[in-house]
Amino acid sequence: MEKEVISSRQFTIITFLLSIGTAILIIPSSIASSSKQDAWIAASIGVVLSLLVVKLFVTLGDQTPTLNFIEANEKLLGRFFGKITVVGFLSLTLFAGGELLYFIGAFMKTEVMPETPTMAFALLFIIIIMYATYLGIENFARSAEILFPMFVLIFIFFVVSITPQIKFENIQPIMEASKTSILYSIIRFVSVFSFSLVMLLMIYPASVNVQQSSKKGFYIGMLLGGFVLVTLITLSILVLGPANTASRTFPSYALAQRISIGNFLQRIEIIMAFMWIVSIFIRTFMYFYTTVVGIAQIMKLKDHRPLILPMGIIMVGLSQIVHPDIVHSNIYNDEIWPIYAFVCTILLPILLLIVAVIRNRKSQGNSTEMGHADSNQGQMTDASDTVSNQGNQAKPNNTDYHQENQAKPDNTVSNQQKTDNPVSTKDNQDKSAMSNSSQVTQPEAGNATSKQDDQAPPDKTSSDKKNLE
Repeated sequence: MEKEVISSRQFTIITFLLSIGTAILIIPSSIASSSKQDAWIAASIGVVLSLLVVKLFVTLGDQTPTLNFIEANEKLLGRFFGKITVVGFLSLTLFAGGELLYFIGAFMKTEVMPETPTMAFALLFIIIIMYATYLGIENFARSAEILFPMFVLIFIFFVVSITPQIKFENIQPIMEASKTSILYSIIRFVSVFSFSLVMLLMIYPASVNVQQSSKKGFYIGMLLGGFVLVTLITLSILVLGPANTASRTFPSYALAQRISIGNFLQRIEIIMAFMWIVSIFIRTFMYFYTTVVGIAQIMKLKDHRPLILPMGIIMVGLSQIVHPDIVHSNIYNDEIWPIYAFVCTILLPILLLIVAVIRNRKSQGNSTEMGHADSNQGQMTDASDTVSNQGNQAKPNNTDYHQENQAKPDNTVSNQQKTDNPVSTKDNQDKSAMSNSSQVTQPEAGNATSKQDDQAPPDKTSSDKKNLE
């Protein structure tokens, strides 16, 4: 498949909606049951601590800029251990995706259509998710870009409409909850709010066109999502009160039921539910997309689309058995989910980050050593070239030797003279001996010149002359 790329603005919108997710409906009740009127304080602290979580994800993404989260596991931990960690991570995404389908069915059956079975809602919703996965991440990002302004407008209308019913005595006294309750609420909030942002490592930074802008968008989207949740939690406590907020299954939906403008504009809470449907659509897609793409990469498939239908059917079936009732769901989300999500979404990225940093330092050290070795080898090569050039400059030129051979006297003339003048035979013999001695002396002189670097040649000319005499 061709690589899909989204813009940094689309990535910021996805981050914003993904961080809200199911928290817009269930998180106010969960943390208000422990922190009561101080739930908004715990949520604010949780948003600040989530900056560290985002910093972890951004740092890990910078270490593996061309890989998604699944590929980074196999690249950093090896083929064997990487597959083990990937299987554990995909078990979380598959289970969480089925749980989100359960929440959709439970919400619609409880608040909107009590006579309709939850299977119908889960089936209709998974069809949309499967179609979005089939079209790809680019089309999904465009749909999120279209839904974002609608979400913002409804949220602003919701806040403005419910503001007249605020009662500030509902949050008094401030800081009455114990430190243990505050700490538990913070952990619960962070686990639902920011742990799921690890899914964004499937598209960050490998599938984002401008990495520097997307890095800022990661923080901006998370902070905006945190602002929306803190606002909803605060409004739920101010309007409904801490006790009523803790007793409700979906307090933000109950809050929307209180909207009444001039006794004319009433019962518009289903429009408020649109915000939750949009945010849970984004989060469910990311869970489903991560599961399908991760399994395809484990199985070494070039295209993940053949897995969409079977995984969709499995997730729908899982949604019907994941929780028998809402009580079991609350216990799971309060006691099991924070630990389970912490291992797969925090400890695993920390492990990958440590391994990535160690490997990068080793590779930099090896490259530095290789650079030093290459420079030393280059210096030795330059030195050897210098020595060889000096030797070549000191070497005699053999041209002189050939010129001397070409300039040798012709012995034919001396032989003719010997025949014509028999009287001077003795003189000719003496001349011939002297010419032969000169022929012997010239090559020896040339050889001696070529070996002048080793030792000085003996002077044979004087000895030859003595023999002649």
